[in-house]
Amino acid sequence: MKPLSKVRQEYEEVYERIVNVISEMGGDSNIKEHRRKQSRLYRRLKELQRREHQLDALETRLSSSQHMFH
Repeated sequence: MKPLSKVRQEYEEVYERIVNVISEMGGDSNIKEHRRKQSRLYRRLKELQRREHQLDALETRLSSSQHMFH
């Protein structure tokens, strides 16, 4: 398993990329339009959001397992 610090670092990087993709879309208000078209940017956003969710779950598991050992 990855160390907690690496998971948090990757989470931050994914979050940055999500913000960048939303910016490329033209902001939050344009997400619905991109979703309707299933644009390349929207598909990339969904992929990044899935990864963010996976990392969040992994961070939670790692944090709780570290608390059990202390």
